[in-house]
Amino acid sequence: RTLNFNLYDPWNFYKTLQILVHEPDIGLTFQASQLGTGAQASITIAILRAYSEIKLGRGNPIFIDEPELFLHPQAQRNFYKILRKLAEENDIQIFYIAHSPYLISLENFDEIFAVRKTKEKGTYIRNADVDKFIKDLKIRMGIDSDEEKLKLYYKNAFEQTADSLSSLEAFFAKKVILVEGESETLILPYFFEKIGFDYIKEKITIVKCGSKNELDRFHRLYSEFGIPCFVIFDGDRNKENEEEQKRINNEFFDVLRETEIKNFPNGEVHKNYLGFEYDFNCALKETGFKDVYNESNPKESPKGLKLFLKVKNQAEDSLEKVLVPKWIAEIRKKIENLPQEVKSVLKRENMKEKELMEYDDLSF
Repeated sequence: RTLNFNLYDPWNFYKTLQILVHEPDIGLTFQASQLGTGAQASITIAILRAYSEIKLGRGNPIFIDEPELFLHPQAQRNFYKILRKLAEENDIQIFYIAHSPYLISLENFDEIFAVRKTKEKGTYIRNADVDKFIKDLKIRMGIDSDEEKLKLYYKNAFEQTADSLSSLEAFFAKKVILVEGESETLILPYFFEKIGFDYIKEKITIVKCGSKNELDRFHRLYSEFGIPCFVIFDGDRNKENEEEQKRINNEFFDVLRETEIKNFPNGEVHKNYLGFEYDFNCALKETGFKDVYNESNPKESPKGLKLFLKVKNQAEDSLEKVLVPKWIAEIRKKIENLPQEVKSVLKRENMKEKELMEYDDLSF
């Protein structure tokens, strides 16, 4: 028999190391473990920053669980920058589990892996492949693109023309409501509250896309992650550029899998969208609200907060009960009936008509 004594264990040595923090203002020194969780998180950031500057380059991956804990939003964004620097400059893979929109970036959407759960599949992962978006753009529009250009367009759409925080929160949502502008993001939550629909409790996020032209971009990306979307948009009939509006509407109908309606939406609530024949303001006018739509010049109709205040004041001044458009309750029902998961809407080569592309998800 052989008896070995391993007197030196390097892991035990490292376990005995302690981080000491000196407070010069009071002349005291503390162990890091004695500090608050926020201070400990800040120390972790400092250690990672130092590690990134050492440039060890050994290729060992780093795994972090919920790095956002006890960090304020600015610190979370700073932490994300440090992680990117560490990964890019030292060629290190970093994996982290997060529940914060401040720790993901739409510019690098292909690095996001969404963990979802349904009754049918259990827990599984969905992510997006940039090459599939490039091929989709070529098939749909005949446009040649590359990874850098495509990501730049998404960065602009999500971070410049829309509500960037909500667009990031959507990756953690069960369902998403896509709208064009500020008017809808103010008025829809007000109406939902009046009919008792707590959309936040149901883990639904409303995303302002900035314009109708950006709706399809948002829809394609969220669908790639399996996130169901309900879309509300203006058909813009009788606008100066009516032919252009027809083209935009028809392209979006294709994304929505709408095969029976062409050129302009009919103003009815469908299973995954509501398209107003004219626009949101006109629909409010038809409900009974006054001074919300300028018929002679629709462009001069009130928008945003001004429109919201007009609607709110009139709704609550109603003699009988709060005035709420009937399509609000219909929207609620359709959203509640959306599936737990949706398939990709990206086009691919040799795709048969009406064929829904299957997605190769990674289950575990």
